[in-house]
Amino acid sequence: MFFWLREIAGWALLVTSLFILRTGLMLVLNAEEPQIVEGGVILFAAGTLMRVSVLLIRISTAARICNTDREAPRA
Repeated sequence: MFFWLREIAGWALLVTSLFILRTGLMLVLNAEEPQIVEGGVILFAAGTLMRVSVLLIRISTAARICNTDREAPRA
């Protein structure tokens, strides 16, 4: 049952990472005064957070598949 919590946390982190990615890109692509270093750090953090969120979603999906396979009747 914990796989639902992992999946919800993964999707929430994914949405958060997309918001942070947008913020970092706005810093880097600012036409008046681009902040390359600050934006780069934020983009790195967003990328790391995105990797973690995708990992949580993958683990949750694998747990759900294993749980379904365990409950299936054997022939």
